[in-house]
Amino acid sequence: MACFTVNSAMANAGSKHPMPIKGGFSLVDETGKNVTLKGYRGQYLLIYFGYTYCPDICPTSLGIISQALDGLTKKSLDKLLPLFISIDPERDTVEYIKEYTDMFHPRLVGLTGTVAQASRAAKTFGVYFAKAEINPEDSTDYSVDHSSNTFFIDPKGRIIEIFGHAPQVENVIKILEQHLSKQ
Repeated sequence: MACFTVNSAMANAGSKHPMPIKGGFSLVDETGKNVTLKGYRGQYLLIYFGYTYCPDICPTSLGIISQALDGLTKKSLDKLLPLFISIDPERDTVEYIKEYTDMFHPRLVGLTGTVAQASRAAKTFGVYFAKAEINPEDSTDYSVDHSSNTFFIDPKGRIIEIFGHAPQVENVIKILEQHLSKQ
């Protein structure tokens, strides 16, 4: 299976001002609870879109996120909620997504839902994804092409940073600490 990255033009754009998010999402977390983007207001979020069957791009990105989380001070880490949003909800069940996120970091929370819910969440963040059929004889044997950005959201629900694929862990930690240590 193959996966590739399509980096958003906004990634690492260096905007000095937070960008408002137009839209939202309604998904299911790894405990089966319904959650919304609006429901996460008041806390910092680190959001990555991907899928559990991804052979390389997602594990690389989630590994970097995990290392960054481990590099934060406890005070900063307590202010941040990292989210992994599935763009392959047909295979990424509530149970499976929890097992997957737990392999990377205990604080990483997996979200899934219906195909329509995943599409709406991705559209809200300008995330590209498309199913890429591999085996015409087996409809479950496919990959998902997708962009690979990580979104850092402030407590007011605004994007304050977009990390492109495979940023340096030290840079991620530095940027997260700059914001998280302010309060």
